[in-house]
Amino acid sequence: MSIAATQGTNGPNHRHGGIASRAVDLAERVAGSCLGLALGDALGAPFEFLRANSIPDPIPAFELPWLDRPPGSTTDDTAMARNLMRSLSQRGGFDPEDLVVRHLEWFRTDPPDVGTLIARVLRRVDEGNDAAAVARAVWEERGPEVSAGNGSVMYCPPLGVAYANRPVELFELAPALSELTHFDGRCRTAVLAVTLSVAALVRGEGAEDAARTALSAVEAHEGGEELEFLVEAVGGSRAIDGPDQGFCLFTVGAALQALVRGGDFEAEVRRVVSLGGDADTNAAVAGALLGAREGVHGLPSVWLERLRDRDAIAAEAQGLVPLAAAR
Repeated sequence: MSIAATQGTNGPNHRHGGIASRAVDLAERVAGSCLGLALGDALGAPFEFLRANSIPDPIPAFELPWLDRPPGSTTDDTAMARNLMRSLSQRGGFDPEDLVVRHLEWFRTDPPDVGTLIARVLRRVDEGNDAAAVARAVWEERGPEVSAGNGSVMYCPPLGVAYANRPVELFELAPALSELTHFDGRCRTAVLAVTLSVAALVRGEGAEDAARTALSAVEAHEGGEELEFLVEAVGGSRAIDGPDQGFCLFTVGAALQALVRGGDFEAEVRRVVSLGGDADTNAAVAGALLGAREGVHGLPSVWLERLRDRDAIAAEAQGLVPLAAAR
């Protein structure tokens, strides 16, 4: 990957290693990633599935409702990420059976927004079927053309947070998480790339190193070469607001691009939303990466004040700190 091609006008030394003016410790990066995911989700929610040319400039941040919910509300992206956060902290690591139980409890509340593939899988799981077996069966029934959505990518960053100092375990755990709902190999590749990036950032690596680590790790996996191309191409030669807008590699490409461009959290998350398409999910994953890079003090304070359930998310993030520190 040509990192230089993705850098913004601020140049390669602008904030790529985190906040230059103060040290950012692990706990701040954990909180930054978890809250950054929710902020990106909430910012993008009112503009979900719009074409780029239909999104206002400047974007009215945290001023518009999402569905019938007030500004600052989050979508299924954050709901499922919080399920994962609570499961990780309470179970002391990744427990797929516990996570599926939490997803089912949430699904039974009839949430206002559930991804098509996730709903299809959880309905069958609610009938007593194994999640991974159902996800594979759904993939075989639907075919790869419509099975590589970003539903497992959107909520996976907390897994990278929890295994920040044990990244080798993510090569097994990240695909296993994706397989609970999204069996497609490109989805598994996408989740691995995101979680490896988040892990590197939380343990203090710079943005460029984190991106290179992730892309190198998935290069030989299904979709790995395409992802490397997309990190440079999204928003330029490759629009992500068309019929295939929910493609998992679009989301990861946009997020990694935002990570290495050099802009601050607010500027980059706004830019990702402005690309249109699955704006809330793209911005949620970008926000998780940028928040891990910046730490919680690098997040826009006005946005945090308007974020629904901010304190609860922060408390759940705190529960991941011991896992993130474990070696």
